[in-house]
Amino acid sequence: MAIFMTTILTESNMFLTILALFLIYLWFRRKFSYWSRRGVIGPEPVFPFGNIKEVIRRKTQFFQPYCDNYFKYKHLPYIGMYSFYRPVLCINDLEIAKLLLIKDFDNFQSHGIFSGGDGDPLAGHLFNLSGSAWKNLRLKMSPTFTIGKLKSMYPLVEKVANSAVKYLEEKSSAGASINYSEFAEKYTMEIIGSVGFGVECNGFNNPNSDFYKNGHAYFEPKSWYWTLTRALAFFVPDLFNISKMKRIDPDIINFFYSLVKETVEYRENHCYKRNDFLQTLIELKNGKVEDETVETKQRFTFTMRDVAANTMLYMFAGYETSATTGQLAVYEMARHPELQQRARDEVNKVLAKYGGQCCYEAQNEMIYLNMVLDETMRKYPPMRSLFRECTKGYELSDGLVIEKGTLVLIPVQAIQMDPDLYPDPERFDPERFSPEKKAKLHPCQWMPFGEGPRKCIGLRQGYIQSKMALVKLLPKYQFILDPRTPVPGRFSPSSMTCAMEGGIWIKLQRL
Repeated sequence: MAIFMTTILTESNMFLTILALFLIYLWFRRKFSYWSRRGVIGPEPVFPFGNIKEVIRRKTQFFQPYCDNYFKYKHLPYIGMYSFYRPVLCINDLEIAKLLLIKDFDNFQSHGIFSGGDGDPLAGHLFNLSGSAWKNLRLKMSPTFTIGKLKSMYPLVEKVANSAVKYLEEKSSAGASINYSEFAEKYTMEIIGSVGFGVECNGFNNPNSDFYKNGHAYFEPKSWYWTLTRALAFFVPDLFNISKMKRIDPDIINFFYSLVKETVEYRENHCYKRNDFLQTLIELKNGKVEDETVETKQRFTFTMRDVAANTMLYMFAGYETSATTGQLAVYEMARHPELQQRARDEVNKVLAKYGGQCCYEAQNEMIYLNMVLDETMRKYPPMRSLFRECTKGYELSDGLVIEKGTLVLIPVQAIQMDPDLYPDPERFDPERFSPEKKAKLHPCQWMPFGEGPRKCIGLRQGYIQSKMALVKLLPKYQFILDPRTPVPGRFSPSSMTCAMEGGIWIKLQRL
């Protein structure tokens, strides 16, 4: 009798399991009909991944499916795709992108990803917030990246660049090639630590410092769990909002929050000041920023939690973006010696004008070097796609209503590699971004820093960080591509940016 009952229960459980899976499948099928019911064309979704199966399998890079489908469907103004069950409207038309990002920005204020919620003290920064919280913080933060502030922080960047050159001279003294990708990551992390967090972590000589290890793990988790969790926070944020899951390893959160808190307390207790980004945030907290209006002081109270969160904004916005842009600029100059020489001639000419000193004004006059960086960011944009969540229903001119909560994505890299917009797009040509030509571009034709009110607040600091190492190295060295660097390179599937798998190996030939 007992065996008979066990058999019945087992079969019953199996039936319920099969029924549950079948109902889940039907639910997904219903979700996957969202765009077809609205007459929107797009690639066929695959249960249960939607159109991102290869991303979840780590076979392709984060935004690659959206970029690939741009070229398949670019004759259409937009297409419908799915991140798991979540509908995504992928925008191909630049005029529609302009409406969503600039003209009708109020309808698309959120990035639509899970940021970390109230349980993450580092999550409340500009990138993650939306609505009135974002507007108030944006006003509050506007004095932090003025030209005056950039000039005051500039010597800290130059100090790191000088240490970086010394490190490279030692590494390449025997004639061996170096992993320039690894160097660029160390260089950028040093700047983040010094300017953003007010600490000198000496990562060139101590790559195992706690700051470097935690900073690197923040962007490239070593475990499958945290890698998958970070992806899911983008693809299915509802899951995190319901379950209260952590997006970032709590050990990393605790490390950076404690570091900022202790540094702030030390400065306040010892009346110590330093011309860095952290000091500006401390002054915001204490209501002592000269450029801040009375209105913003009254509308927004800046707390220790805000200080910590926005130091992470400096890392979030400045690490991978500057590191990848700097190394890929060297990669392209090594492939094109004639362009490298033109950049070198400009650097030498401008430095001679300023007595050999690389002051803020000197680097600001290096127009061709800016063009090199702009073309680098065209081929390899820091963020390969821009994404926004519809925060209130919006109707396009053809009658399609974008419903509240729908994710809208603009495949930036695909647009910037479109031969109809940039002839021979694989060719590296800084002349595309001469001041005259750049001024004539459609505002959504080149968007490495985003566009509209949510455009990156620290873009000028980004240029400084990427340029400074080049300004220091070009007069001394010829960049030569090592055979270990494949041409063309392959992007690392685990990176959200255009990081090359295996790194970029460069031989530095002393001039």
